[in-house]
Amino acid sequence: MKGLEFRCVAVAGVTASAVPFAKEITPAEVDRLQHESDMLRERCVLFVACTRAREALYVSWSGAPSPFVAQQTQRLI
Repeated sequence: MKGLEFRCVAVAGVTASAVPFAKEITPAEVDRLQHESDMLRERCVLFVACTRAREALYVSWSGAPSPFVAQQTQRLI
């Protein structure tokens, strides 16, 4: 998707159980640095998806939102 933009983008299913993708995250107790790197990579994937929108962006979730969404919402308030 690098370089592509769309007038409107919907990013659906940004729930706590799906984003970040648990199978791609090294547990912090195994390797703290790798865990932080994995979390940054997952955050960047969501960021890239959201920045493909030129005019409108819709992010949705059901139940608990991803911690990445919760962090961003707190910054906006």
